[in-house]
Amino acid sequence: MSKVITHEVAFKALEAGAAKARELSEPSSLAIVDQGGNLLAFMRVDDAALATVEIAQSKAYTALALRSPSGNWLEAVQPGAPLYGLDACGGKRPFVVFGGGLPVRDAKTVIGGVGVSGGPVDADVAIAEVMVATLQQA
Repeated sequence: MSKVITHEVAFKALEAGAAKARELSEPSSLAIVDQGGNLLAFMRVDDAALATVEIAQSKAYTALALRSPSGNWLEAVQPGAPLYGLDACGGKRPFVVFGGGLPVRDAKTVIGGVGVSGGPVDADVAIAEVMVATLQQA
């Protein structure tokens, strides 16, 4: 049986992500979804834009549902590309296909996802990486 992300560890990951967001001066929203794609933990850092709330949650869901970083799909969904339109297929939430969403793994099993929205893509990814590292240390 694979590990489960607990709310205690999820809160630690949010704290680590918020610290990284402050370090980068990027007001951001941070989301963690469980293995079923349900929101487990969320934080909107002071002054993060309102749109970041839904985008962060959708990035986390995308990373979980597609079992890979959300940014891996951007080129594949463009007009004329092999998966054109995939980003409109979502399910529970729309897929967001730019960087900032990362899957959380226990060995090879995907047990959740994190999503960050608020800065440029490289900052969102850096914050998400800190969150995943915290979740995987537990």
